[in-house]
Amino acid sequence: MPSIEKHVKLSLERTGREYKEIHEWMDEEYRKPNIYPRRHDITNIPILLPVVERNFGKEGVKEYLYHIRDDYENNALLRFLRKLKKAKFW
Repeated sequence: MPSIEKHVKLSLERTGREYKEIHEWMDEEYRKPNIYPRRHDITNIPILLPVVERNFGKEGVKEYLYHIRDDYENNALLRFLRKLKKAKFW
């Protein structure tokens, strides 16, 4: 998973804005393990979208989703599954 600094860099490249407050909010669950619902759990996206929009606006919602995508994009299991798919194992 990218660091907050890397997320900020990706946001700047994508939008011209840092969105540092969103990335800090997202990664807060690593410093405070009792946060519920977990912010990186994709099954919680429907629960968290209204919270994100209320706190960070519609553009913040997009960046929240990008944050999750950027975190999962280089996930080892996901890379493995992509290789299996390319090799037509399923």
